[in-house]
Amino acid sequence: MFAMMVMAGNQDFSLQYVLLWAFIGAVAGDAISFYFGRIFKHKIPNLWPFNRKPQWLQQGQIFFDQHGGKSIFIGRFVGPVRPIIPMVAGMLSMPSAKFLFVNLVSAVGWAICYVLPGYIIGMAMRLNIDLPDNFKTIFFTTIILICSFVALAVWVYQNLHPDRSIYRYLEKVFNANDTLESIWIRLSSPRPDDPSFPLPSLLTFITCISLFFGWIFWVDYASHPLFTDQSLLNLAKQLHSESSHFWLVGITMLGDPNLLYFCAGWFSIYLVIKRQYSAIVLVISVTGLSYLLVTELKEAFQLHRPDILVNKFTGYAFPSSHTVGATVYFGLIASFFAQEFTSYKRWPLYAGAILLALIVGLSRVLLAVHWFSDVVCGLLLGATIVALARLIYSPFNQHSLSFKKHDIWLPIALTISYFGYYWYEFEVQFQRYIWLDIH
Repeated sequence: MFAMMVMAGNQDFSLQYVLLWAFIGAVAGDAISFYFGRIFKHKIPNLWPFNRKPQWLQQGQIFFDQHGGKSIFIGRFVGPVRPIIPMVAGMLSMPSAKFLFVNLVSAVGWAICYVLPGYIIGMAMRLNIDLPDNFKTIFFTTIILICSFVALAVWVYQNLHPDRSIYRYLEKVFNANDTLESIWIRLSSPRPDDPSFPLPSLLTFITCISLFFGWIFWVDYASHPLFTDQSLLNLAKQLHSESSHFWLVGITMLGDPNLLYFCAGWFSIYLVIKRQYSAIVLVISVTGLSYLLVTELKEAFQLHRPDILVNKFTGYAFPSSHTVGATVYFGLIASFFAQEFTSYKRWPLYAGAILLALIVGLSRVLLAVHWFSDVVCGLLLGATIVALARLIYSPFNQHSLSFKKHDIWLPIALTISYFGYYWYEFEVQFQRYIWLDIH
């Protein structure tokens, strides 16, 4: 698969068609496996190769029993169980609608993860891209640091569960002091099903606000643009093509303020129906705070954008408002629904929110409408706002935000809003990000 994608990028195949056919193939493959299991469920153990390798079905069933519907999504990316899980789901009579939804969502991620790396390498070979000095060293060092940070964060957050020793130790520390004990009591959730202190939110807030202030002091101290900013801009110039421009504009529109405000309105209506009035106040307050902080920071630093676009943007660059908006919006939505799961099952929602914010930020850099430093500041500021919002909301979190079958209208409304916005606005946005002739 990787070799084929290298060839596709090297031969300048259309990226959108490569992604589309990869998506169609992924959906069709799992669907065939699912309905094969649904139709021949009792005969499959006697068919080749399962009559010779019965442990394959056993492993698939154990995996499905452990993860339920999520196994379709996870299995898409896990080699040993990938071809078996959809068939096992069909044999165990998983509802077709549920399977179809997970199949479609996971196929999008699969197509991107399995197509883009090879395609980009092939495109780089074709274009004979001149990478900046020490780029490979910096790139792989950054990847290692990010992976190490993610692994450490996962380990820490898993150990902040109320059943773990770290949580109990910190609870004793807080209770040993009257002031800290008062803070612990005031910020703890009153929900009977989850009456815990929001330690993960507190830790995220302390970490992100520390990194945020450290980053803005560094940007203010160093010469602008930073070395990394200029290096990534040069790389973006070499990677730029009509095909990549099409996809990057589509991705960056996920963070358009007008779209996020509209979708936040749908979510507010959902909160009204659920009688989560304090949550509505939180959403409105967070929206206002994000706008105010971004506006003040832009005016305070007055850093200019890259001079690449035909239609110049009037506002300043630092921080990226699209990145802040995407981080706050997706992060807040994920946090509201994650609270309905146990601590150990919340990571997919948070991971999805972080991934969406990251790709919106990356699109801003590759479209040359922002510097890398603008995006980093936007991510840290957005994460700080979300963590602070969750801390403040914790004592008001009294009722469950349980998602019922009739609540399906919310994702349908959000999906229609997204596609409607793309249909109405894409051509305008595409022209807005047209580059000067830099070649």
